[in-house]
Amino acid sequence: MTLNNTFNLVCTKKDEDFVLIFRFVIGGWLSIITCILGLLGNTFSIIVLANKRMRTLSTNVYLIALAVANLLWLILFFIFYAIRFTIIIPHFISKTQNNLYNNYDEIFYQLSPYIIPLMNTLELCITCYTVAVSADRYLHVFMGLNAAHYCTVRNSLRIILLLTIFSIIFIIPYWFKFRVVKQIDIQNRTHHEILNKFIVVYIIPFVILIFMSILTARGLTQYYDEHRRLLSTSIRQMAMLKMNLVYYRRHYHVTIMLIAVVLLFLVCRIPIFINQIYEVQYSAREKYISPSTLDFQCQIQPIFYTFASFMQTLNSIGNLVIYLLCCQNCRETSKYLLKTLLTYIYCEVLF
Repeated sequence: MTLNNTFNLVCTKKDEDFVLIFRFVIGGWLSIITCILGLLGNTFSIIVLANKRMRTLSTNVYLIALAVANLLWLILFFIFYAIRFTIIIPHFISKTQNNLYNNYDEIFYQLSPYIIPLMNTLELCITCYTVAVSADRYLHVFMGLNAAHYCTVRNSLRIILLLTIFSIIFIIPYWFKFRVVKQIDIQNRTHHEILNKFIVVYIIPFVILIFMSILTARGLTQYYDEHRRLLSTSIRQMAMLKMNLVYYRRHYHVTIMLIAVVLLFLVCRIPIFINQIYEVQYSAREKYISPSTLDFQCQIQPIFYTFASFMQTLNSIGNLVIYLLCCQNCRETSKYLLKTLLTYIYCEVLF
């Protein structure tokens, strides 16, 4: 995740003020609200999914890892972007300076070589975990009872560890990008870096997620087909089908939940995906900007980038809502934990 230096262009003051106000409202205050809700939601999701009634399913292990990565990303975004926009933008607009603004902005620029690559690592982890949990559901749907041999908690932990290591290794060059600046062929190097990141972080995962979601949805339709076949089969075949149907019935709502999580991920990431397409194209162009594209650079692009970043924060809020709507076991566990908490508070207050 990088900040667009749009104001290095020769933009009019009207364009600059409009973008600053938009960032102040959407990138600042609205992002603070969504970050707080996301922090609470992901914390609650971790508590619910880590409960002994829930953590025996490999899918929930992936969801725990996804919630942890979302939680860490939101913390960094909240501190270094949402709060920062609410503090510094009013001073940009009013052209005033004070010690709070100077100190906060200085801290940000001192830490940005560490914070930005760390956020990129967490973003890649979130993407990888989403692909992994989608693959887990795909195996449950198409392998049926045989999936229990592969989709175990131990295997899911191993896969999470491997994906985390891959994310860290892939982002390592971007850590050095903020420290080492080569004077030879900088423009081409930057273009290739953006293109490689675009392919690995967006193109490949998006294609896999869309493909597996379609196949998983088709697999769910087979559940109803087998249910109809059950009415016209022999007793022996009926017993086998009943076993499969019990398994599918158990995992049906979880699979629906995961398809919804994947769709939410795609919808919330499409804006940043589009922004990355623009950055790939823009990085390959010459540095000169024609007057016809100046308005786009000064107003539309920074506004769209702020909106895309805001959509990423919405993604973390929606996951908990999907868990509660689609998963009965999640609802029951949430009620149990809330009841236990309220009982504890009630006893502490009264006694």
